[in-house]
Amino acid sequence: MKRYGIQIFMTRICICVFAVSLTMLAPLIVQIGADFGLGLGGSGFLFTAYYISNVFFCLLTPRLIRLLGKKRALAAGLIVYGVSTLCFSQARSLVVACVLISVMGALATFIEAVGMDIIDSLASDAAASNLTVTHAFAGIGCVVGVLYAGTMLQYGMSWRIIYLVFSLTVGVVTLLYCVMRFPEMPVHDAGSLRDLTNILKKRSFYPTFLALFLYVGAEGAIAGWMATYMTKQLGYSALIAAAGTSVIWFTLTLGRMVCARLVVHWSVRRIVSMLTVICVTAILCAVLLPSALTFWVALVGIGCGMSGMWPLIASTPLQTGNNGGSIMSIILLFGYFGSSVIPYLVGLIGDALGMRTAILAGALCFVLMGLTVRYLIPHHLSDRNHQDKKVQYAFEER
Repeated sequence: MKRYGIQIFMTRICICVFAVSLTMLAPLIVQIGADFGLGLGGSGFLFTAYYISNVFFCLLTPRLIRLLGKKRALAAGLIVYGVSTLCFSQARSLVVACVLISVMGALATFIEAVGMDIIDSLASDAAASNLTVTHAFAGIGCVVGVLYAGTMLQYGMSWRIIYLVFSLTVGVVTLLYCVMRFPEMPVHDAGSLRDLTNILKKRSFYPTFLALFLYVGAEGAIAGWMATYMTKQLGYSALIAAAGTSVIWFTLTLGRMVCARLVVHWSVRRIVSMLTVICVTAILCAVLLPSALTFWVALVGIGCGMSGMWPLIASTPLQTGNNGGSIMSIILLFGYFGSSVIPYLVGLIGDALGMRTAILAGALCFVLMGLTVRYLIPHHLSDRNHQDKKVQYAFEER
């Protein structure tokens, strides 16, 4: 591992860059939409555009890795990602902007997947610990993304300048990555089409896929629209609103480390039920109680509540002895589908009924998700303690 320490660090920086783009859209969503003459509902379609290509691209990624090789695949992804970000900053047509942001979303997923694969190859002797550290870098990127966008907005920069500067940063990272020497890395089969079809035939997995659809969509709705809620409903500046969203992401990252320890003692059903109560209660406090102190404490509660939900729910089908790569592809597919649909619908609700009602709609999605886990996921999948390494795989993949 020490031999390839620089290569691992550089790959983590690439993943950090992907995570920056994941959250920087939230503070900018209203300004971007307004530039194209859109209201809140129309602006919410940008979330759909960003995530919709991921629904299909997550299934193509393993094949592209096998075709190009890991090092070249990540380099190609970074180059196209940087170019599409640059072009997005200059887009004058809504259709062109939606196409480009869709490409950015797909390439962000590709960069994450290939980067994780590279680190797994370079640090195979300590994969679990190294991938956990890598997700810490992704968490840092999520926090930096929203703070970067909020700070630039506070200083009067337009969303176009913000994305232009970011594209130049991606270019620098890409150049550094491309000139770095990497060892030959084997490419493994991540599962065939037959594996994917067989998994989709297992009806016992459907509640898990539904829960992931609801969770990822609700996470995108709450984290994506919270900055807008803070500026439009509570009157905070763009910078403070970005800081509020970063509190959610920072707490979420720390909470996942705690949940990774709890899962060896408690069942998935028990932990997710507890997290759902924390998350929904915190959202209600943030929206319904007038105290500023209560609101900021509630943001911490929202991050804590969301922290372990995805990896815990995703771990349930990984315990069944099926191909892990194939199952993870299906898991990502349903999650990205949720990200494509629910934040857009929440934006429409905000346009029609106000942002307070929109945030409450996100809370309702969490309630439905919690009920799905508690009552629909088969007991043999959700009622046991996960003491083997596959639950760690789920935490690492997220």
